[in-house]
Amino acid sequence: MSLIEPTNRTADLSALKIRRDSRPDRGRWVLPTVATGIVVLVGAALAWSRATGATFRAPEVSVTRVALVTPTQASTVLTASGYIVARSKAEISPKSVGRVAWLNLEEGQKVRKGELVARLESQELEAQRKQYAASREQALAELVNARLERQRAATLLKDLVGSQQAFDAADSRVKALEAGVASIEAQVRYVEELIKNSEIYAPIDGVVTVKKAFVGETVAPQGFGGAGSAGATFAVIVDLGSLEMEADINEQNLGRLAIGQPAEVALDAYPDKPYKARLRQIVPTADRQKGSVKVKIEILDRDARILPEMSCRVVFLNPEAKVDTEAKPKVMVPSASVVEVGGKKGVLLVKDGVAVFRSLQLGAEAGSQVEIASGVAGGEEIVAEAAGSKTKWRAEQKVRVKKD
Repeated sequence: MSLIEPTNRTADLSALKIRRDSRPDRGRWVLPTVATGIVVLVGAALAWSRATGATFRAPEVSVTRVALVTPTQASTVLTASGYIVARSKAEISPKSVGRVAWLNLEEGQKVRKGELVARLESQELEAQRKQYAASREQALAELVNARLERQRAATLLKDLVGSQQAFDAADSRVKALEAGVASIEAQVRYVEELIKNSEIYAPIDGVVTVKKAFVGETVAPQGFGGAGSAGATFAVIVDLGSLEMEADINEQNLGRLAIGQPAEVALDAYPDKPYKARLRQIVPTADRQKGSVKVKIEILDRDARILPEMSCRVVFLNPEAKVDTEAKPKVMVPSASVVEVGGKKGVLLVKDGVAVFRSLQLGAEAGSQVEIASGVAGGEEIVAEAAGSKTKWRAEQKVRVKKD
């Protein structure tokens, strides 16, 4: 047997020996170790979150305000919102199309019923009136002459000198001229009425609240289609003595109300100045789409601060409840807003996206509200349903306010 000879006898095989002094490669264990650590940290964070009630994202909350309840409002039966309107209001509109020549109207100006407030251009109407008047005088002169001719024809016929035909012709001419004079007089009266309509008078006593037209603009009567920029209505006069409140009441709450029921109206512009009121009317029809009925509330002690179209709120009162008008208002918060933080009860004040715990001295409960003896004064914005939330509240933490 012959041995196989290597083809390369000069090859250096010293590089193939194993080095006993080198350490094993540990780089391949770094990534699994880091991943395991992250998983452990996430698990620990989740366990801490469940144990403490804390969340990584700011909780979303609804807000309400601390209420300042007057003694009158304590006997509230129902509340509603609405607007101030006028029972007596007049929209000024001309009876014919014309251009405004003179205007005595300014917003805020007081006017009296029957006062001249505007005048339209009437030069063409004046010219027509003069023309018809001249035609009437001419027709009257011809009528006088025709009546004399008829009288002479009648005398001649009586004396058997004239003919019946001549008398009939004279009589027909008189009747034709009389009809012509009557027609011209009717035209004169019509033009005079148009001239009279060009003068616009205030229909009621009141204050001008809206002014749309100016001198030189063309105005039109109601329903004409609104010629010019002023359209059909170029001014509105409101009797401020007839201002009252209108509100929409849900049909389900209508049984709580009765005509003459006492109420209290507060303007949104002056919430600290309520006005005494009474339910004057329940409009005998319902709005099918809204499911509501319109009611009208008479304001008993109105003053100059009440203006048309102001937004306001009405509180209908229990007529059998006795109210101590000299008692101080009470500060009330919803019971659902009261939470316990650090062993103390209070509410969470919300400002700039941060809820801050405020310790309160609680008083007696009244339904879903609780009276506050000290800690808040009224009007502060607080978390509405804090007690029922799953969030574990702290003394201060960020929140996200729900948008309506």
